[in-house]
Amino acid sequence: MRPLDPDYPLTTQQIESYRRDGFIALPDVVNGETLVRLRNAVETAVRSESSDDKRRPSEKSSYEQLFIQRVNLWRRHPAVREFVLCRRFANLAARLSGFPARVWHDQALFKEPLEGARTPWHQDVHYWPHQKKDHQTTIWIALTDTTIRNGCMSFIPGSHTIKNLEPINLSNPQDVFALAPELKSCKPKTCELKAGSCTFHHGLTFHYAGPNRTQEMREAFAIIYMPDGTTLSSHPHVVTKPLHFQVGDKLDGEMFPLVSDVE
Repeated sequence: MRPLDPDYPLTTQQIESYRRDGFIALPDVVNGETLVRLRNAVETAVRSESSDDKRRPSEKSSYEQLFIQRVNLWRRHPAVREFVLCRRFANLAARLSGFPARVWHDQALFKEPLEGARTPWHQDVHYWPHQKKDHQTTIWIALTDTTIRNGCMSFIPGSHTIKNLEPINLSNPQDVFALAPELKSCKPKTCELKAGSCTFHHGLTFHYAGPNRTQEMREAFAIIYMPDGTTLSSHPHVVTKPLHFQVGDKLDGEMFPLVSDVE
């Protein structure tokens, strides 16, 4: 049996907490030699795809200054593929969301030392071309220890119930507390994580990551899952652009595999 085959233990209380708050932190979802392999796989992939970019962060666009981002590494790097398609992560997504989980895409999210900018408060799902924007969920795995100083994640509990806002402009962000005044009374929850621990958050949960003020790269890897049966809207996206899906088609097949095996 492979290290990531057994299910991670999850209690009824944790499932209820995720569905109430729209996020949850889970310790040690991957550890030991398996964590080393995951970090090496993602770090090697990011380094190989970034080697030609010699710009300093200050020379990049506002969006690029948030993090070094690489999408769908699993399609190009076999060493990453094992982790994106593993049942442990996918079954957690399915049990927390209550829906069979398909891969939407993965993301490496590396904040550069001293210069990685803050990631503004935002909801994820509005950037994705899905006709139904509910029950998508993201596992965000800390590949290195993540703290307030290097840009760990923070969440606004219960904000996944807010469904009618436009996407936040991450380069020139709006004030979400002006757009949704009901959030002013909600105290954000900051989730510092040891390497190998993770958060899951609902696609509508407002979240934020501060700047990296340390001398080391903040390394994280995310896998976004969508409910089986998710269909394409007309909104273009880098993940679907080279594929032959029409509006209304189900996002399925080998590019969007069903990876959970729990109901």
